[in-house]
Amino acid sequence: MSELPAHPSEADDEVAELFARFIDQRLDEAGHQRLEELLRQDPTARDRCAQRLLFESDLKDAVQPSELEWSETRRVVLARRDGRPAMEIQRSQELRVGPRARLEGTARKKRRLLAITGGVTALVLGIAATIFVPRLLKPHGLPVLKNPGFETTDLSLNPTGSTNALIDWQDYFTSGDVDLCDIARVTQGRIFAKSGKNVARLKKAAYLTQRLGDENNKPVTAQPGARYVLTGWAYVEGTAVPLLRTALRVVASSRPAMIQYEAVHQQLELAPKPGWQQFRIEFDLGDNLERTPSDVTVEHRPVLDLTGREMTLSLDSRGSQGSVFYLDDLSLQVNPQPKQ
Repeated sequence: MSELPAHPSEADDEVAELFARFIDQRLDEAGHQRLEELLRQDPTARDRCAQRLLFESDLKDAVQPSELEWSETRRVVLARRDGRPAMEIQRSQELRVGPRARLEGTARKKRRLLAITGGVTALVLGIAATIFVPRLLKPHGLPVLKNPGFETTDLSLNPTGSTNALIDWQDYFTSGDVDLCDIARVTQGRIFAKSGKNVARLKKAAYLTQRLGDENNKPVTAQPGARYVLTGWAYVEGTAVPLLRTALRVVASSRPAMIQYEAVHQQLELAPKPGWQQFRIEFDLGDNLERTPSDVTVEHRPVLDLTGREMTLSLDSRGSQGSVFYLDDLSLQVNPQPKQ
């Protein structure tokens, strides 16, 4: 195990405190600037941060039972993006269950590996201040769509192959102009789903809504500067031109006293052509999240700052009268592309 460093000087104490807060994601902008300065100018500071990473890794390894072997490689990048503190942590882990192999030189190889890892970590920390990465220091929840391919419902015993109940896609509001279809059965083999069996069929004025959650099922909230990308597949039936209107909304009140705010919205005209067509829609919430209501059924229409409020993804069918289209394999992710 790596030895704890000797009692640090006052300057080293500052590095230790700043780096500890950085690892815990509690470092404010001023502290991040100071840590950047120390890592950029002081090789000793870089080495000390690398030692602390190795000590943490060794400590975790030491508390494992002797019949378990756990190896971890960690890469930490400090940066700034659009004037905000940013970080990226990449880890690779390997776990072996069973007695340790008794090979000559194993301990020596491990020490050499740790020395190499420490050197690489110090080098990464040294150049981190000049690298821009897509993850913020305090990353907001990464959205994970529920039932993105509409396969949650088994329609095999449904006599018509369709239903107006769409699990996870009728939050707050429901529409009678949208249904879930086993599309091959409904069209008698004329159209097949992009994947699986089921698709969502939207007529004009139909809509789908889903409250956004992350991988831990915690709400995804509106944050200044957040950017997302919605992808999926659409199939247009007939010659009427449909319009897919998408939005990230905050529902302040549901019906009958409905008040909704749109953090951002986009519109996409779908081409009436055969086959499935892939689409990509980018959302940029911007830095100012004060909005007036977009949809209301009451007279009171207050301006609201949407920062920190739970968001809902809405997919609306607009366009020509009689337009019909199908959706399948949807995905909503953080947009990694930098602003142009």
